[in-house]
Amino acid sequence: MGDADFARYLHQAQNCLDEAEKATREVDKEAWLKLGEEWMEMARRAQRQKPSEH
Repeated sequence: MGDADFARYLHQAQNCLDEAEKATREVDKEAWLKLGEEWMEMARRAQRQKPSEH
């Protein structure tokens, strides 16, 4: 995984947060927030797996 994966996952997480803000039903908001957290976890993993720069 690289910078492109990290950026894509982060973008998807932000999209989910945006959708959560627009949600009118609490159940929908919670679902978007959960999905956003899953994308954020993927972004964290991608960032940890980037090759170290020495």
